Formats: sequence, structure tokens, C-alpha cells
Amino acid sequence: MTLIWTAYTLTIRYTRSTVEPNMMYSSTTVVLCSEITKLAITLAMFFKESKYSYKRFSESISRYFIHAPKELVKMGVPSIAYALQNNLDFVGLSNLDAGVYQVTTQLKVVSTALFMMLFLGRKFSHRRWLAIFLLMMGVACVQLNNVNPTTVPIKVSSENYFIGITAVLATCVTAGFAGVYFEKMLKDGGSTPFWIRNMQMYSCGVISATIACFVEYENISNRGFFYGYTEKVWIIVGLLSVGGLYISLVMRHLDNLYKSMASAVSIILVVIFSMLLFPDVFIGMYFVLGTLLVVLAVLLYNSVKE
Repeated sequence: MTLIWTAYTLTIRYTRSTVEPNMMYSSTTVVLCSEITKLAITLAMFFKESKYSYKRFSESISRYFIHAPKELVKMGVPSIAYALQNNLDFVGLSNLDAGVYQVTTQLKVVSTALFMMLFLGRKFSHRRWLAIFLLMMGVACVQLNNVNPTTVPIKVSSENYFIGITAVLATCVTAGFAGVYFEKMLKDGGSTPFWIRNMQMYSCGVISATIACFVEYENISNRGFFYGYTEKVWIIVGLLSVGGLYISLVMRHLDNLYKSMASAVSIILVVIFSMLLFPDVFIGMYFVLGTLLVVLAVLLYNSVKE
């Protein structure tokens, strides 16, 4: 999952910063494609879980979809939030450099912990709160590694810092809420199969992403649904789809804060791979300090028994 997020961040930033504005693909169509892909994968996985029996498969679909509309509505809440988050990610990355984006999005670690206390009744020891803040500080140091105070960064004319920061803050809230809500539904789902829960959420995700596309109907209809798509854009669709499924598996067996730690490790990897891809990225003392803080945070968090 860490490698998937690393590749996802680098690919989005590359495609959004190297393409002319008039040739830019629509982020809403990318989100819709990924939601459809995730739904198709969950259908296939549940069909396999049904022992490839069409009768058992169709009976389960009827039971958990047609005859359980309330459960479908419940799963619509995180799916809408995730769809919104995915679109906000594009807005944030399109208006901020990757470093600022990665630093500010770490606020979702705190929002996640707060939502876990609110929805799941979790209580965190002082050591775990310390680990959470060390994680944030470590990520900040990693990103400060590439800030050169003697130079003024060149601002792309199409970037808007205020819009970017606002989008990132909204992402932090929606990510924390959606993640904890989905974790609660997975762990308190009773007899509802794991893949059915995912199917319910991604069905709602397809609906919400389709609505988002209708908001951009004029632009999409004039240019075409797949306007600006390249092989790199399809890679983004694939990474977004597989990443979403991995998140479900992590929250099924662990929790959202472990997911946040995986995200922190991915930030370190983003810097390392950026150094290989872009000549202006270097590794200095801030990066070393930040990496040590992240490792310390992970070890400290895991050293405390629940």
C-alpha cells in the first residue's frame, strides 16, 4: 500500500504539472473510472467467495442490495466522502507543490485520531499521542528537506495557494471521517460479508462520481470523456483502484492510524524517488531527522499494548 501511494502521488503531480491547461484531463472522470474498476474487482472477488455459484451470488446480491436499502444508504456516506476526497486531492496537487501538499495533508492523522475517539470510543495513551505528533513532525522535516530559503520558488500561473490549502484542509476532514466511519462499518457489520460491504460502498461511489461528472457535463461533453488521457492517466486509475482496495484490507485487520503510518512512509519514499526523477530534489539533514522521527513514531505507537 505504501508503494502504491508513493507512485500515485508522483504520477498525479507529474501529469498535472507537465500538461498544458488546454490539454488537461478531467479529474472527475478519473475518479469515476477508478470507482467502476473497484466495483468490478469486488464483484469478481465476491463471485469467487461464492464458489463461482451464480445462484448463491445472485441471492446474496438480492439480499444485501435490493432487500437491505438502509445498509446501502449507510455505506453511501463514506463513499461520497471518499469521492469528494479524491477530487480534492487533484485540486490540492494542482495548486500546491508536492512538498506543501504532503506536509499539510498530515493533519488528517490528528483528525483520524479524533474521529476514532468520537465514533469508535478509542482512547489513546500519552505515548500514542506523542507518537502521532512525532509522526507529523517527522513528515514536516522530510518535506522541509527540499525547501531552499535562498531561492524563491517559481509559481505556476494556474496555481492558487489559497484554493490548494483549502482543498487540503477539507481533504483532512473528509479523509479522517470517511476512514473511521468505514472502519466502524467493516468491524460492526455483523453477518455482512467483507466484499459485500465494499460492493455497497463502491456502488454508492459510482453514483456520487457520476453526479460529479454531470457537474462538469459541458466541459466533458465538449472535449470527450477520455480527453487528455494517456497511459500515465490510466496508471493513476489503476493505482487509485488498487489503493482503495488495500485500504479496506488494512482497516479490516488493523485500523486507520496504521494506514496513516503507511502514508508517512510513502512520503519518505516520494522524496527519495523525486531525487532520482528531478535534479532539484536533494537529501539533507532535515530528511534524515524526519525519517528518524517517523521510524521512532511507528516504533513508539506499536510499543503500547491496547
